[in-house]
Amino acid sequence: MGRLPWSARISAVIVAALVLPGSAAAAATVDVYPTGGTNTANPATQISFRGATKLNSLSVTGSKTGRHGGRMVIHPDGHGVSFFPDHSFAYGELVTVSSATKLTRADGSGAVRFRILTPPVSGDRKYLDGKPSGDPEGDPKEAQHFHSRKDLRPPDLGISTRLPGSSNDDIFLAVKSGPGQNGPTIRDAGGRLIWFKHIAVPDSPYDFRAQTYRGKPVLTWWQGKIYTGKGRGHGVVLDKRYRTVATVNAGNGFAMDQHEFQLTPQGTALIIAFEPVRYNLSPAGGPRDGTTWDSIVQEVDVKTGLIYFEWHSLAEVSVRLGTFPIRGRNPYDPFHANTIAVLDNDHLLVSARNTNALFDINRHSGRVVWRLGGKRSSFDMGPGTWMIGQHDAIPHGDGTITAFDNGGSTRFPDMPDRPSRGVRLGVDTSAKTVSLVHEYHHPGKQVFTRSQGGMQVLPGGNVFVSWGGGQPYMTEFTPSGDVVFEASILPAGDDTYRAYRLPWHGRPVRRPDVIASTGGSRTDVYASWNGATGVRSWEVLTGDSPGSLHSAGTVSRTDFETHIVVTGSSPAYVEVRALGSHGQVLGTSGVARPKRR
Repeated sequence: MGRLPWSARISAVIVAALVLPGSAAAAATVDVYPTGGTNTANPATQISFRGATKLNSLSVTGSKTGRHGGRMVIHPDGHGVSFFPDHSFAYGELVTVSSATKLTRADGSGAVRFRILTPPVSGDRKYLDGKPSGDPEGDPKEAQHFHSRKDLRPPDLGISTRLPGSSNDDIFLAVKSGPGQNGPTIRDAGGRLIWFKHIAVPDSPYDFRAQTYRGKPVLTWWQGKIYTGKGRGHGVVLDKRYRTVATVNAGNGFAMDQHEFQLTPQGTALIIAFEPVRYNLSPAGGPRDGTTWDSIVQEVDVKTGLIYFEWHSLAEVSVRLGTFPIRGRNPYDPFHANTIAVLDNDHLLVSARNTNALFDINRHSGRVVWRLGGKRSSFDMGPGTWMIGQHDAIPHGDGTITAFDNGGSTRFPDMPDRPSRGVRLGVDTSAKTVSLVHEYHHPGKQVFTRSQGGMQVLPGGNVFVSWGGGQPYMTEFTPSGDVVFEASILPAGDDTYRAYRLPWHGRPVRRPDVIASTGGSRTDVYASWNGATGVRSWEVLTGDSPGSLHSAGTVSRTDFETHIVVTGSSPAYVEVRALGSHGQVLGTSGVARPKRR
């Protein structure tokens, strides 16, 4: 086993014993992860217990590797503990976890048993190994260019509709493929750039948004490499000054995927991982020794990397429910998780694109409570409620669930591809019925998106739809479906996994940028401050020495970069100050020497 990260060893209590002294059996059942019945756990897994920090007579034994000693690490929230074996488990072996403490999903002997994955056969590696997805990352004419930040060439945003009643919140997107530079991007309600961070290929950014971490506003996104639609990377968390607060990785030997990165009020992150495993595909009409992608859902403590929850699709969902055809030795992806949302304290809602269904997962046992849609729906699906290849499924606590219905990722015989849409579904879990409350279609043309996309319900009730991979559009609707905002990324070949409208206030650690040129009686000054909000105007200071600068005037901020013209004799030095709405100084640039024209 690898060593614990430094943050875990510093912030958690480490007990170097298999049995915690003074322990007593917990009154309630203690949850165990990996859950009993899991058949694709990682050899490097920790074993997490939730509901107690003390366990009586804990024993961990591998059918091949024998009994494991190890160390216990108490979870920072005080509600659980992780056991780190002193050496890894073996591929394919059965692990038995027993304790005098009552464990969730224990068998008749009181033990929880799970199996370690079997890796793909060597002949299937050619379908798995390869280079990450490419990206030309050129300099298209539609990209923006700035004198003061020549390193930044973000795609532009064209707004075709902006009516009264549309949101005033900022627009968050992460351009992750196409002809221009990739990077997380914030724009104001009028489309003006606020912040852009260039992410160089072969890395890509996904799922960029503002969230809250430990009560404070932060920016988050996933960053890494994409291999045939699956990601291997990490989560990034920045504070309002654009400093890195945390880096989040999947635990237990897995790699974090790009599809979901959601922070919780408890200081944890809900994330997804994909792992190729050897698996019996005969129930779905495939080979007994096929290669299959396992969808893994984890809840990770952001500060320490400890695992609070882990769920495996192959343990709980039959490969029969997959709707993609099996093609030879190509790895089969029967589930393909793409969204995790909290239903309540005891349940998660997981969207599985390749089943065309949503799943209610019991957080304690890992059992599937119900399936909405797909081949074996637990619900009577009303007219217009069937989804195909859906993304971004979110429950709202009022009996409704919203989602982006891609309209096609696989073909049912009786359900041909159809235009993508945003949907709000009424879900009656008692009567087991689903009804269509409303649907939202692109106003200009029929948009069909086979992958990605999102639907966000805004605080005032409006709906913001981003139309997914290959589609540069984003549309805001009123609840009744009237369009009040429409924008598209320029160039149109750039796109984003999801887009959001969210409030944000940032004040960078980095100083404002300034560049100037002078000739004759005119000096052209260009000022910008990447990430700053609240800047209303710029003050220019000029002079013959850095220590004796005087105000040469103030102009209103016009865009990400403001062009200021100073007339009179050519100054030897220039400086700018960013001013707030009351004239207060928010930031001051360094002193620049104008270039002579």
